[in-house]
Amino acid sequence: MRLTVVALTMMLCLTGCVGATVALPYKQTYPSQADQPLRLNASPPVIRKTQKSDVTRQWCGITVWALIVPIPLQLPVCESYSEVAYGADANGEQVILFNTKQRIRPTLYACGPIMILGSIASRYEGNAFCGSLPWSDG
Repeated sequence: MRLTVVALTMMLCLTGCVGATVALPYKQTYPSQADQPLRLNASPPVIRKTQKSDVTRQWCGITVWALIVPIPLQLPVCESYSEVAYGADANGEQVILFNTKQRIRPTLYACGPIMILGSIASRYEGNAFCGSLPWSDG
């Protein structure tokens, strides 16, 4: 009985909720310890070579949510990979200067009465009716 009441309440709250999940690539670059002395000496790091991991094609695009029914508009055209950049440090030795990762991050954008619950999530951005919530990094 309780479960039926909870399910019915959730369905009533979801009525009129619409939104979209957008999955796009994002790139993050992390400097290594060897990069810091170069920046302190105001000499820009010179990348001599890069090494890229195997590229993985992933689904990306948009999924439209209308009354809990997903309508996917996605294609497997986005790339995920890791890359390491090598160059000379302050002593002229060949070291790793940067680590770069490109991943797909889906983000939910939605409006409706249930979005008031979004404020309990730590990375929620928005108000009680509309907002966005990035999902965990893949």
